[in-house]
Amino acid sequence: MHEEKFYLIENKKMTLTELAEEIEAIIGGELEDVKGSINRVVVKKPAPERGFEAFTVTFKVKHTVDFIDVVVTTNNTKKRLEDYDFDNGEYTVRLVSYIRRDVPIQNEAEL
Repeated sequence: MHEEKFYLIENKKMTLTELAEEIEAIIGGELEDVKGSINRVVVKKPAPERGFEAFTVTFKVKHTVDFIDVVVTTNNTKKRLEDYDFDNGEYTVRLVSYIRRDVPIQNEAEL
């Protein structure tokens, strides 16, 4: 859907707030939460010497049931998720995926 434009921000370093702003500009709409929902991804196995951490950041698109998953990495590894500065830290955008849901926002019986 927006893959050609998402490709332009992949492999760039930015904060999660800057990432959310870029996504909003690309999709022409708003996100519900510019901080997103962050999950750690275990990708270092079986090569822990690579020295990076990966995260999936999920942004929900406002007024829809669609969402956007973004895989980001950082070379600044920490032991605990709470130790990362997701407000100000810069992350490298690796992959952006728009997930479209064909489900109405309201219950179909209410339409």
